[in-house]
Amino acid sequence: MGGQAFVELEATHGGPIHVPRIPPATYHKLSSEIKTKLQTLFLRVVIPREPPGKLDHGDIDFLVGGILPSSSSSSTSNNNITDIWTTIRALLNAPLHLPRGGSHSFGILHPDIPNAYIQVDVELSPGDGTPSASALFAWTQFTKGDADLTQIIGICHRHLGLTCNDRGLHLRVSQIEPYDKKKSLLFLTCDPTQAMTFFGLDAEKYYAGFATEDELFEWIVRGRFFSRTVFEERIEKHNDRARLLKRPMYRRFMTEFIPTHPSVGLHSEEGSSSPPWTRDQVLEEALTTFSAHAEYQRMMTEHNTKEAEETFWKRVKDVIPAEGSSLAVGVKGLRRWVGFVDGKPYIRSSCVKETPIWTEEIRGEGREEEVLRWVGENWQTVKALEKKRSKDSREGAGNNVRV
Repeated sequence: MGGQAFVELEATHGGPIHVPRIPPATYHKLSSEIKTKLQTLFLRVVIPREPPGKLDHGDIDFLVGGILPSSSSSSTSNNNITDIWTTIRALLNAPLHLPRGGSHSFGILHPDIPNAYIQVDVELSPGDGTPSASALFAWTQFTKGDADLTQIIGICHRHLGLTCNDRGLHLRVSQIEPYDKKKSLLFLTCDPTQAMTFFGLDAEKYYAGFATEDELFEWIVRGRFFSRTVFEERIEKHNDRARLLKRPMYRRFMTEFIPTHPSVGLHSEEGSSSPPWTRDQVLEEALTTFSAHAEYQRMMTEHNTKEAEETFWKRVKDVIPAEGSSLAVGVKGLRRWVGFVDGKPYIRSSCVKETPIWTEEIRGEGREEEVLRWVGENWQTVKALEKKRSKDSREGAGNNVRV
């Protein structure tokens, strides 16, 4: 957090907490010492790669994973995770400690400045203790490295449905995204090299490192999907504007690099302009590259079923000559008290806990119209059953209340 984590502790601390910038010599000395200590607790300990040209530091960041059996806790249950943070605090002899989910900030005494602190951030990699722990550690090291690198990559490719999160590279399925962003995520990979290759980025150059920030920016915009035209027409969200204020590297890319490099992202082939990639083209490329057709089809089948059900139940409501609570109880009755045999509805003797998917039961030409006619003839019967069930349930709950 750039040395700013302990501002919120100042009220309970009794005054300002001084966390000065860390000069290179102090940074490298403390980094080495703390890394050695953390390696007694974790199998994997790294400092995410710093961006080029960084002169000093606000804090020292560590990414850790693989709690060793020799530490005070060797499993990832909630209690043991709590224990490991307590162990780290004691190991670092840190007077200050601020938990923030999977990342904790520790304030250790400054070795050279009285009444000052060094902020040490330790983040436990996502998926620690699971079979994918090692792969997710490598992915997290990539996404946390070079400051705002993956945030810039994300903004440049957001219009194509590509998203990098803490679990890997995903594609947002456009049909599902409007109503369920989490469900819309189609996993592609958590391998950094595979992700860079898919973006058309030079992985070998990435691993060699960047001499300057401009070199890093140029590497990003050389990707095969980057389009200056589309990028400049993007619609900024609130988070983008906040990022512009809080993230210096991101701000320099947006306000300095892009305006002063007018030719980047203007794809041309033999002198003629080539059209930018579309979201559908990237989808097909992703499905083929990552062999994701089966999962995509599963997601689309679920989506299409949901859409068909919603459309069907709108028609059901149109058939029922009722409004308000009467209509609502009638629909609940249909969902709870109707079963199917060979696609034909019947009224059950007891209610079901899980509503059948009606559109899957009534496939076939003319079947939906037949069922809608049946609904018109029987909705009052199931409404009465549902009202009685609801009344009995309330009375039963009342009888169980102890005085």
